[in-house]
Amino acid sequence: MADAATSSVGFTREARRRLNAIRAVTYTLAFLFMLAMGVQGVWVTRSHMEAEAERSVLAAETAISAMVEASGRADTARIETLLSAASAEGVSFGISDRDGHPVAGHRSLPPGKRTIYRRSDVGDGLRLSAVIDRNAIWRAALRANIASILFILALGVPTLLSFFYLRRMVNRPAFALLDYAQADQATRPPPDLPEIWTRVIDRLTQLKNTQAQLQAFLDHAPIGMSYIDPTGRLTMMNRYGATCYGQSADAIIGRELTDFAQYYPTTPDLNAPLMQEPLKHARATTLETEFHAPTGDTRIFRITSFPVLGAHGQVDMVGTFFFDVTEQRRAESDLEQSRALFEAFVQNAPNPMALIDTKGHRMRYIMVNDAIAGYYDMTPEALLAAGPKHIHAHFPEAREVIAPLLGRVMRTLESEQVDTPFEMPSGEIRDMAFSYFPILDADGALAFIGNIAHDVTDERRVQTDLAASRESLHQAEKLAALGSMLAGVSHELNNPLAAVIGQAALLGEDLEGTPHADRIAKIRRAADRCARIVQSFLAMARQKAPEYRSVNLNDQVRGAIELTEYHMRAGNVAIDLDLQPDIPMLEADPDQLHQVIVNLLTNARQALETVDGDRRIAIASRYRQGAITLSVADNGPGIDPVARQRIFDPFFTTKAVGAGTGIGLSYSLGIVEAHGGTIIIEDNGIGTRFVVTLPVRSSDGPVAQPEQGGEASGRGRVLVIDDETDVAETLADMLERMGLDVSVAIGGVAGQASLAGEARFDLVLSDIRMPDIDGPALYAWAIEHRPDLAAVFAFITGDTMSSHVTDFLTHTRCPVLEKPFTPASLGALVAAMMGTKEGEIA
Repeated sequence: MADAATSSVGFTREARRRLNAIRAVTYTLAFLFMLAMGVQGVWVTRSHMEAEAERSVLAAETAISAMVEASGRADTARIETLLSAASAEGVSFGISDRDGHPVAGHRSLPPGKRTIYRRSDVGDGLRLSAVIDRNAIWRAALRANIASILFILALGVPTLLSFFYLRRMVNRPAFALLDYAQADQATRPPPDLPEIWTRVIDRLTQLKNTQAQLQAFLDHAPIGMSYIDPTGRLTMMNRYGATCYGQSADAIIGRELTDFAQYYPTTPDLNAPLMQEPLKHARATTLETEFHAPTGDTRIFRITSFPVLGAHGQVDMVGTFFFDVTEQRRAESDLEQSRALFEAFVQNAPNPMALIDTKGHRMRYIMVNDAIAGYYDMTPEALLAAGPKHIHAHFPEAREVIAPLLGRVMRTLESEQVDTPFEMPSGEIRDMAFSYFPILDADGALAFIGNIAHDVTDERRVQTDLAASRESLHQAEKLAALGSMLAGVSHELNNPLAAVIGQAALLGEDLEGTPHADRIAKIRRAADRCARIVQSFLAMARQKAPEYRSVNLNDQVRGAIELTEYHMRAGNVAIDLDLQPDIPMLEADPDQLHQVIVNLLTNARQALETVDGDRRIAIASRYRQGAITLSVADNGPGIDPVARQRIFDPFFTTKAVGAGTGIGLSYSLGIVEAHGGTIIIEDNGIGTRFVVTLPVRSSDGPVAQPEQGGEASGRGRVLVIDDETDVAETLADMLERMGLDVSVAIGGVAGQASLAGEARFDLVLSDIRMPDIDGPALYAWAIEHRPDLAAVFAFITGDTMSSHVTDFLTHTRCPVLEKPFTPASLGALVAAMMGTKEGEIA
């Protein structure tokens, strides 16, 4: 290494000596050449001036000779004129006569070095003498070229001086510095250089440091950098860029841009997108393309090309930055997918949601979903523009509740919940449960406030309804228990009522026309009323499949009014009846129809309890276009529109908890619709009006006619079986008055004994509920042992509510007489049962 350095230094010094010699010879020859050019100019000028002098002598001689020859004499004045015209630099003329005396021109020739160029006779005895002064011509030539000579001296002398100055100030320091740079600087002190070189060295050192820093920056930059000349050739590429191609920078520099097309299959011609804008328009451009790395990976490169301008603004080359954005694009794709999923979740969520930006001097929405916009009756875009301040118009408690709550969330960075009323654009007040929660940034500072709302109006309504339903169910259970008890009580009442009514009827017949007849009639009317009330109770409590038969709606209305008469009178409620008298019969279940009318009357009466003054219920029936309508209207406070929409819902009631079950109207709607009809509620301005519409249909079977009194007469044998002695004896008395032969058996055991004998009966009239052997068991025994008597069985009962009784009667198809009975109803039954045996009865 030292020998190489020494030979390098020696070679440099030898080159320096040769260079200095060449420079010295060159500068000297240049100066001599310029000086010779100046001398040559003086010489050429002198030669031209001597030639001019000779031409002027010949011209003067020719002109004077011609003049003398023409005039024949010598005119001295004209000769002087001709000599003046022919004079030239360094030329003197003289004219002398034959004796040599001067007569014109110069009287004497000038002193100094001169040459008599020519003497000649010009005629008339005169001689011309011409002298050319060469010294004068030299001086004139020198004067003519003095400027060129001075220029050559002015240029040449400083050039020579500058050569020696530069040699001392530039060449020697430069070579000394070169020797210092190539030698071992640790053992050799730096050369003593002029001050100007110290500044240059400092500047060069700074430039070298900057270059080293730039090179380090390029080598360690995490992106690729390169320079491309206008022909598409790479002139520079940093280490990162070369690594992307799996090569060294030296192997890449000098190659064409098209040599790398294999790495960019989607953009094979890189020249067009990368070079066109920078070269043609001096503008930067950016593109993203797939990059197939030598390792086989497919990456995404972002390449930016830009113009590199020269000193005069021209584009000298194109610079590029390229870096791998694969992970960034994947992250952006994942972020976009997450954002899309989040947006889809939020926008399709049934709950109102919003995101509030708390930065700046006022809050603003940055995201709202369709649900919250719908609550404001606005589009999401309009709500975003309106901002959170819009909530104050819809929250009656916004300033007292919402604003402090938002302040607490911002202050404590903890979630807050609040329930508050919300006024819909339609004016409806909804109960809303709001949850506000902080969303923090990466530094733990508050970035946004999230808001999720939940409309709890229906939920609370359901909770309220559920509580009411539970209470109603409890009431219904109590009513069911009360109904069962009522059925039992009614059954027990039917037995004594049957005796009272029967005996009253018999007494009425016996005492007809006597003073006691009116009293017996009063007893009969009171007993009949009690019987109707008991029958109404049984109809209300009865659980059985509907039994359709011909029904007069007006009679059902009167029966319902009679059942509710006491409560109407106690509540000071007047009833206005407007019943069309000639309406046709309905095909309906009378018990169910009776229940519907009682429910409507009961609701109307309860609605009037809050009314001061006149309380009225108007009931009207009409028949038109194949249907019968029944309207029940009151002059009460009416029902609000919201409650009207739910009035037929099960367990819904506008009454206080415990005051109503909420099942009456729902049950009535089911009955009416089962009959093919409709029930609606109308707002007539004052109170409430229910309208029931029922179609009139013809019966598929025989239509029941109003009860007619049976006139059974003649002889026949009847067996009466009942565990109540009074009832049995009353039946026996009625039957005997019909001319029948009656046998009485008290209880089922006695009845079975009577049936087991040899006696024959035309009618067996048995009670159903008996403590020992009941009616169904007695009937089953008769089928097995006395089938002839089973065919003439009929039953009397005060219990038509029990399902097993109803099922038994439906299955056997045996006639039934309900307690309490009258002579007319009993006569109708006897006539129906024994009518086929008129010959025997007559």
